[in-house]
Formats: sequence, structure tokens, C-alpha cells
Amino acid sequence: MLKKKYIYTLLITFLFIIYYINKVEVNKNAIIEIYDENNEEISLILNNNKTSKTSLERLDDKYINIILSIEDKSFYKHSGIDVKRILYCTYSNIFNNTSYGASTITQQLIKNVYLNNEKSISRKIKEIILAKKLEKKLSKNEILELYLSCLYFGNNIYGINNACSYYYSKNLENITIKELISFVALWNSPSIYSANIDKWNSKKNKIAKELLENNIINYSEYLEATKYISLKINKEYTSSNRLYYIDQVIEEMKSLNINEKFYNPIKIYTKYNKNNEALIPTKKINVCSISINKDGYITSLIGNSSYFDSEYNIATKGKRDIGSTIKPLLYYEALKCGINNTYVSEPYSFIYNNENVTITNSSGIYYGKIAMREALAVSDNIYAMKTHLYLGTNTLKNHLKKYGIDAKSIPSLALGSVGLSLLDLTKIYFQFFQNGYYAEPICIYKISIRNNTFYKPKLKIINDVLLCQKIKELLEAPFDTTISHATCSSISKYLEMKCYGKSGLTDYDSYMIGFSDKTLVACWCGDINNEPLIEYEYKKLPKEYFVKLMNLVTLQ
Repeated sequence: MLKKKYIYTLLITFLFIIYYINKVEVNKNAIIEIYDENNEEISLILNNNKTSKTSLERLDDKYINIILSIEDKSFYKHSGIDVKRILYCTYSNIFNNTSYGASTITQQLIKNVYLNNEKSISRKIKEIILAKKLEKKLSKNEILELYLSCLYFGNNIYGINNACSYYYSKNLENITIKELISFVALWNSPSIYSANIDKWNSKKNKIAKELLENNIINYSEYLEATKYISLKINKEYTSSNRLYYIDQVIEEMKSLNINEKFYNPIKIYTKYNKNNEALIPTKKINVCSISINKDGYITSLIGNSSYFDSEYNIATKGKRDIGSTIKPLLYYEALKCGINNTYVSEPYSFIYNNENVTITNSSGIYYGKIAMREALAVSDNIYAMKTHLYLGTNTLKNHLKKYGIDAKSIPSLALGSVGLSLLDLTKIYFQFFQNGYYAEPICIYKISIRNNTFYKPKLKIINDVLLCQKIKELLEAPFDTTISHATCSSISKYLEMKCYGKSGLTDYDSYMIGFSDKTLVACWCGDINNEPLIEYEYKKLPKEYFVKLMNLVTLQ
């Protein structure tokens, strides 16, 4: 009878342990690999942190030995947990008043990527169980590479590759022993040591002494390692352009509600074109751009002047008046009604709400009698306003409703007084780019987990296909060098392909959006705090970026 009670007690205890272990939440989708159009990895996301994959081939064997001697001497011998180390550390911590940790590199990887820093027995048990499982799924080198990729180094830097670039402006294979040991010194308290270089240096020297005593480094290497830390900070340690794109990819993936099992990395394939990283936006003004291919996949996305100054993506989230880029939509409605009038380009006045309104061209230039093609080429405001009033102000408003845009039925709508994001604008122009199709552009081309799942941009026909093609023909006019004052004629000679498009300018915003046979590119420049756009060099930036991006992203 007594034996049964012991069995029941053990069984109940076991069930309680299992219950509390299962209550410890494992991070879903903990490992995400993102690839570009050439199937080259452009980012590794570990537990929602951006890093890059570490290759042990880039580290000298001596450097690997230094890491293991400090972190996990028996790494290549144990199977996820080191029982001898656990017993030794437990004894030492109790009887010698020390604070040694007994976690192996595999356990630390599990904690950093799949679990959290909660100090509880249930979490520790789950960590041990998952560490044992991981050792069966991955090789030792793969585990070590992931470990070095997930480590936090302070200043929002994850992974030893990024740490080398950020702290020393170097690649991993070029760091010195002193620099490597300085990284090892950061691992226990990265935020504290990275903020106090004296403490950091002292910790580095302490580790170097331990390595010398254990014959891991020789005396000359010790002398070199104990020199004072000399940083060469590179805050923009990776491509700012790429990081905005990566954020958009992650946002798309989250909307798909994918939940993967333990250690099944999610591989995301995109049409990202790394050539756009050659364009470095100026930091003096806010800028953004988007490039889209013929299938509706986003190939580049620059969300602001610098990701490291602001992660806010103006291209997808910022709502700005779109200026004269709205005119092709107005002329679409005119052609739809069979209207292709000739108007006189001169200052024009009319009464609205019992007030006299006068429309002028911001350039101060007027063109006499002009037709629609020339009016679009020179972006004549008078032609646009007369067309708008002739059609009725509700016409353009109702056209915008097709795209889910709620605009006011007012005269100034003809000049772009409606707030859209640059992404919204590219969706609309996509129909002129690609045979009348309106697109919901996306970044993700394919997601590979246990099975392959394909995703495609949503393409639909909203407007008349033939009329969209006529607007495309009109959008060639701004690049026509035979038309005096054509708004894009100045950049035609720099483009390596035939382009169609429209520029736009308000007191606060400058736009250039257009396309070749392969690519659609949209660019914006302005002040996110709504300061007037006065400097000419900023007003012309979208056209300059358009040329550079159009030439870059079409490179194969």
C-alpha cells in the first residue's frame, strides 16, 4: 500500500512538472531567413532581432578555441547539457560563494532564440529538453554559428558580424585577438560594458589573463590583447535601404499567420534587388522610394533618409499631398468622357464658395493654346483645373474611390490636394505600367517551410484597359525633349532606357514616378515635419534618385 502511495505521488509530481514546463511559451517563428532575387541571404531574424548568419569559416581556429574556452569548454563533447559542469558549478556556488553559470552554448542559444530570461525551474527544464532536441537536429558547427549570430552586443547590435562592423568597422575575418576578446567581455552585460569603456576594458583584460593562464593565448598575444580598446564606430554598419525592406517583409509575413514548429526555419524568398543599396540618400532632408517589377513584387524600398535615425517608413506609412502626379487620373476621366480639349494656358480665375480663386503655374510660364499631351508634359495647372471644373469636381473624387481613397470634392483636388502614401501612388500608376492592372504590391515571392507555399500580388482591372494604355502614351510626353519646358526632359539623357512618368511639386513635397518596360520607380522628397520645401537641390532630388534607381534596379 505504501509503495502505491509513492508511485502516485511521483506520478502526480511528474504531471505537475510537465504541466508547468508546457506553460513556458516557446517563441514561434524564431528563425527566419530572408533571401533576395538571386536566392542570396540578405537577413537572418532570430527571435525578432535582425542579425546576419555567422560562418565559422571566417574565424581562425584559435579564435574559436578562445570562445569555447570561456563559454563552453566541452561544447564538442556534450549532447546539449554538461552534467559535470552543472555539478561543479552547483557545488562551487553553494560552498565557495561563486556565481558560475552551468549553461552550455546550446542552452544559451535556446534561451536567446526560443525562450526568455525568466528565472524559473520550469523554464530551465524546458531549456534543457529543447537543447537536447536541437543537438539531434543540427551539427555542432551549425549550433555555434547560430549562437554567434544571436548574441547581443549592446546598442541594438545582434550577431558578431554586425558587432565587428559597428564597433570596429571591420569584417569578421579581419578582427584581432584583442577585438575578439573584447566581444567575449561584452556577452554577460552588453549594455553596461558598451556604455563604459573603462569597465569594458577591465573585463577584457581579466578574460585575457584567464586565457593566458590556461595556455589558450601566448604572452605576446596577451600583451596585445590587454591594450586599451580602440573603437571605430560605424553607426550605419549595414545598408539602411535593406533594413526598411526587411521590416516590410516581416510585416507581410506576420499578416499570413504562419506558425512553425521547433527548429524549422522559415525561408522567405523575395525579389529584392541589392543594386539599389548603391544609392545612399542624403540625410539633410527626408526621402523615400519604391521600385516594383512587372509581376507586382517590390524590388526595393527606401523608407527614409536613414534607418538608424528613424525606422519610420514614410514610403508605406506617410500620407502626403501628391501634387501634379494626380493629373493622369484626371485626364483618364476626360478621355473616358471623350474630351480632349484645347485650353488657353494663362492665369485663370473662377468663383468658388463666393470667393475669387486664381490658378497660376508655379513656374510663372504660360503656353497659350495647348492640348492634353503638351499640358501633361509641362504640368500646366490651368489646363488641369479647367478640365476638372468641366467634368465636375465629383468626377475625380469618384475615380479615387475605386482605389479606396476618400478625397474631398474641391477644385484643388485637380492639383493633388489628397494625402496618399508613396506606396498608394505606385499602386495606381501600376495600371499604366502593366496593361491596365491595378496591383497590391508585395515583397514575398515564396515561403518555404515544410512545404512550399507561393504568394502572388493581387492584380485586378479597375479601369478601362485601352484608356490606361492611352494614359501610358501620354506619360511619355514629360520626357519628350522636343517639347519646351517638358518637366522630365532634363533627365532623359541620363536614363538608359525609354521611360514614362510624371513629376509633382507642392510647397512641401516633390515627386517623381515613372516606369520603363521592366520597372516602376517612385520617389519622394520633403520634410516630414511639414517645413516648406525651398531649396532647389531638394526639389530636384526625386528626379535624380529616379534616374539612379531606374538605372540600378534594371541591371541584371
